[in-house]
Amino acid sequence: MFKIINNAITMLLLMALLSCALADNDNQDEAYTIYQEAYNLVLDEKWDEAVSKFDALLQNHPRSSWRDDARYWRCYAEEKKGRDLEASFKCYEEFVSDHRSSKYADHARSNMVRIGEQLVRSGKDQYRPMIKAIRDSDNEELTLATLYAIANIGGEKALNSVHAIYKNAENEKIRGKAVYVLGEFENEAVVPMLLEIAKTDESKDIRKKAVYALGDHDENDVGDALVEILNSDNEISVRKAALYAMSNNDHPNLVQVLREASMGENSELAKAAVYALGDMDQAAASEALRALLKSSAKTEVRKASLYALANHQEEDALEVLKEVALNDSEVSLRKAALYAIADVDGPTAGKMLREIFSNTDNPEVGKAALHAIGDADDRESLNFLRNIAISHANESISQTAFYAYVDEVEDVDAILEIMEQTKSAKVRKAALYKIGDFENDAAVNALASILKKEKDATLRKAAVYALGETESDKAIAVLKDVIANDDSLPVRKAAISALGEIGSPSAQEALMEILQDGSN
Repeated sequence: MFKIINNAITMLLLMALLSCALADNDNQDEAYTIYQEAYNLVLDEKWDEAVSKFDALLQNHPRSSWRDDARYWRCYAEEKKGRDLEASFKCYEEFVSDHRSSKYADHARSNMVRIGEQLVRSGKDQYRPMIKAIRDSDNEELTLATLYAIANIGGEKALNSVHAIYKNAENEKIRGKAVYVLGEFENEAVVPMLLEIAKTDESKDIRKKAVYALGDHDENDVGDALVEILNSDNEISVRKAALYAMSNNDHPNLVQVLREASMGENSELAKAAVYALGDMDQAAASEALRALLKSSAKTEVRKASLYALANHQEEDALEVLKEVALNDSEVSLRKAALYAIADVDGPTAGKMLREIFSNTDNPEVGKAALHAIGDADDRESLNFLRNIAISHANESISQTAFYAYVDEVEDVDAILEIMEQTKSAKVRKAALYKIGDFENDAAVNALASILKKEKDATLRKAAVYALGETESDKAIAVLKDVIANDDSLPVRKAAISALGEIGSPSAQEALMEILQDGSN
């Protein structure tokens, strides 16, 4: 019986869909017929009738595939009526705005220029800048197309042609595209061109583009060009771009250049130099970072060196980071070293972080170590956090370990186990709220079980609030039982609040029942 009903429903759905499709086809056919009739009126130069017919098409078939055709030819017919040039200009303008990719868009812009010139001659100077904007836009399109076409040809002649386009362009967009195209040429002659642009272009953004384009080349004199930009009086952002570009270059002297820049007076440049060293795949770069970590007088440079060393993913750099984490006089650097260690892949990092936690005498560093251990994300590290959450004498430390643990573990049973074994009231309360975050049946069941066994009213109250956080109707029966039977008034009140937190129709019905029972 059910199979017959389902088949019938399926057939009805298919018939409805087919009906929609046929109706859509009929609409398209009707729209095309009206369009052809209107277009024939254009050919017959019956402008008023054509406008009316196109208006009917646009009104009755607003989503027709012939919409942009109809709108263009309607503007054309309106123009040919010759009654209102400004209305015709506006018609084409709105068409171009709404149909930029239409095959008629270029024709519409040309018509706007022609009509605009007539309006200017009639004394309406406000159309002059509009005409100029259209012409500038068209010229820009042509110039960009020319740039890409020349680049595809390649060779020295093409390179010189692109450079000439750059030098003659007043438009910043065209100059920027020309710089990009110049950077694509594999030719030594492009290096002095890009260097000149990086030093002299009036636009900071284009100077930066030229610097990055230089960085993509590996000719011998590129490194010298980047050093020249770094030592120039260019804006800081352009000089920083030169530092970052150096990390892509194998010039033998650049490591020393970056090291010297990292010890300079300007903090922005110093940090950029350190990060560039971190991106260089050279032993000399790692050595420079270690030296900076030990000797730099600037905290921000030393901190950048920590992360840059970690970026090299070298296990021998871990000992340097460990030394900072255990013994540096600045707590912020010790904490930064911990997170840098956590960024290094492999089991050694987790083992080292656990060792640092066990040997530090600073509670703040110890807490940071626990979070970093959580980031290490290996089984031994998770077990370590679990054991600290269960057994550490310092409640604040055990709570931190618990939070680091649950950031990596989504298991109600594992959290229940910690709650049952921990000595910390803070961890037990945190575990209750974490279980509530799961918002599933397992969480409701776990919290219901806790409420039956827990003797501490404060923890029962936390469990009740956690039930509200699940937003599950399955928690309603548990909360009603608490309201009826718990011997603590604050816990019963919390259960009422939890029903309000759930807020579903069933929860509202439960609240109304409680209200009626209380009034009887």
